[in-house]
Amino acid sequence: MEERRQRMRAYRRARRKFACVVYMVTIAWMVLALLQWLLVSLISDISLAFIEFYWISVIFFALAMVMVTLFIFFERIRFIIGLNWLITLLIVEFVIIGIFALVARSLWPDLVMWFFICVLLVFLFVLLGSIIPHDLTLDVVILFVMAFIFLIVTIFFIMMHILIAMPYSFVVFQIFISVIVLLFVMYHAQTINGGRFAEMRLNDHLLASLILFHDFIIIFLLTFYAQIVYRIASNKTSTTATPQYVTWVRPSSNSEVEDVTTVDPNAVDSENPPDEVKSPDEASMIFF
Repeated sequence: MEERRQRMRAYRRARRKFACVVYMVTIAWMVLALLQWLLVSLISDISLAFIEFYWISVIFFALAMVMVTLFIFFERIRFIIGLNWLITLLIVEFVIIGIFALVARSLWPDLVMWFFICVLLVFLFVLLGSIIPHDLTLDVVILFVMAFIFLIVTIFFIMMHILIAMPYSFVVFQIFISVIVLLFVMYHAQTINGGRFAEMRLNDHLLASLILFHDFIIIFLLTFYAQIVYRIASNKTSTTATPQYVTWVRPSSNSEVEDVTTVDPNAVDSENPPDEVKSPDEASMIFF
């Protein structure tokens, strides 16, 4: 009996150490991401480069998704010391670079504000998942059913946003996706902290940190609509809180500066009478 108690105490110490390592590594990935995103947002030359060559971000993000898939399904890779850290660093870095094209279109105050909101949400639900007595790892089927129903709702509202321009439909889409992700954050927290029906192995800290980091990335990606369109922290919203229409003109071969023009869709052109004001589509503007 005493030996069993000692084993339980040793297991709990090891589990607490594992959880601390996972959360600290996850925070390190987030800090690394924030520093690089701030550089892109603050240095105009880098911003213009990723606005012009956005496909670079697409390639890196696609590579990151392929690598993280291989990292999950090929367990041997995760337990080769040195190689596992290298692959993890590459995955994190590729994801960070993959978001450069969006960061380049955002202003740094909005970037920082939404970054910390997302970090707060992730760790708040990690804490919530850790302290609630209910074992979510036993109800994973219920989580997937809820996620499927929410997915149907989100597809409906994103179609309403794209095709009909229904007011606040994207906000509803963002809320439902965020709820799905945060529910799985609670589930992941319980598998990391242990003491539940399902738990992660004590030597799988890199995979656990990648899972939490990607949970954060999903929520953070959803905020770019507010970052670019409404720009709350930068005080760029109009008095009526209507979205802005922005035209990004590619620089010519003789010019290194990109012309960025912000247009109020409700403004009246002095050369056009009020009844002939062009709509955003007629003015060939790109909506962000």
